[in-house]
Amino acid sequence: MDGSFPSDELLFEAAWIRDVLGLAGRESSARFSGFTTDSRRIPTSGVFVAIRGEKMDGHEFIPAAIAAGATGILAEQSIIDSRGWAAQFPSIEFFGVEDVQAGFRKLASAWRSRFSIPVILVAGANGKTTTKELLSALLRGRHESVLKTTGSQNGFLGIPMTLIELRPHHGAAVIEVGIDEIGAMAQHVPLVKPTHTVLTVIGPEHLEKLIDVPTVAREECLAFHETKTLGGTCIVNLDDPWIAREHSKLPKAWSFGLDQVPASPGVAGNHRIAEGRSILDVELQGTELSLEVPLPGRHNAQNLLAAVATAAAIGLTPQEIQKGLATFEGAEGRSQIRPLPSSAGTLVICDYYNASPVSMGAAFQLLAQTGAPQATRIACLADMKELGTEELRFHAELSQPLMTSGASVILLHGSRMKSLFDALEKSGFTGTLAHFEDLPSLAAEARKAATPGSVILIKGSRSMKMETVWAELQKP
Repeated sequence: MDGSFPSDELLFEAAWIRDVLGLAGRESSARFSGFTTDSRRIPTSGVFVAIRGEKMDGHEFIPAAIAAGATGILAEQSIIDSRGWAAQFPSIEFFGVEDVQAGFRKLASAWRSRFSIPVILVAGANGKTTTKELLSALLRGRHESVLKTTGSQNGFLGIPMTLIELRPHHGAAVIEVGIDEIGAMAQHVPLVKPTHTVLTVIGPEHLEKLIDVPTVAREECLAFHETKTLGGTCIVNLDDPWIAREHSKLPKAWSFGLDQVPASPGVAGNHRIAEGRSILDVELQGTELSLEVPLPGRHNAQNLLAAVATAAAIGLTPQEIQKGLATFEGAEGRSQIRPLPSSAGTLVICDYYNASPVSMGAAFQLLAQTGAPQATRIACLADMKELGTEELRFHAELSQPLMTSGASVILLHGSRMKSLFDALEKSGFTGTLAHFEDLPSLAAEARKAATPGSVILIKGSRSMKMETVWAELQKP
């Protein structure tokens, strides 16, 4: 394929796929509409990508994918040969490689190279998804169609799955990148080829493989230096000391801050609460903007400031930023404040999508700021995962910020949260403190403790399934 695109939806030519993968094979005029790893959701004239997962091997689903309409298969050559699939399905285009994921990433990289639009990489220990969603909304103030990472599909498979979805109608793309091991970022950035990169914050994350916070900082900040090598623009959070120290190494970088005054070019922000609304004041191109932060908490004002600074670096006008922000829709389980119908005036902070020490601290601040000063505050918390050998210490260290949140009822779940339970007892916490083996029992205690006007926080790592607590609270 050259630099142009076919006029129909069959964008991916078999010849192009073979050329990118370095494969010999029959000459073919076949073209495909897209790629999928789900044999149950095959697009018309689609390619099924047979990924080996921890629990399932996509190769076992190749016959089902063909039956569902796949006209192309990307799979391991050795398995294609051993099963005799090429002879069994002569009308199907088989692309045989040694490593399917590596081959798919190579295709996504080549496809990304065909686009000259702004492609923004969003990374950091916390706040990536919210910042990605906010920035995507702002970009819609200029571009009718913006590609963005779906959910948190931000790893070795999710990143290429997003990039391969680029289409001629997209005006920009926002790619979330997550890392959980040393060396991952150095592999992801050349694949994304970002024109702009923004980091949110640095903190403990995936310490089973990333070891400690200095290692996290080094690996996350590789995104900046790889972007600089590619000629892209970096957007630096001066409020985070780990990120701020990289600013001097990035001579063409933009910066932003709520606490620190950014250098030029940069965007300074001021966060305030006015009539119960969270407001971010910024000055752009001589225009003063007061933007209502669509999610509660100072940390989300910081996320919005990161998005605004990135949009400004891309060249959006203040008017386009305001227009785009109006299109924002929050992601499920992230700082959502919902009324509890069964308890008059009670508010529930549904922040159960994930958890880390940094995001727990932000959630405790939000708990303190939500509702009336005299409201009963109930914290329903579950384990934080993937924090390595110091995980019990990280849980115990939540005790002081939790006590300053004003929570008078603390309900815990998970083996690691027993460390927090012990730390709270030793710290002299005098409110209601309990640990539960199951979530329905925890939810029942929360309902019992709630009084009119209460505020309930629900938070824990994704695998702890704390959305169960919200579901139980809503039961009649």
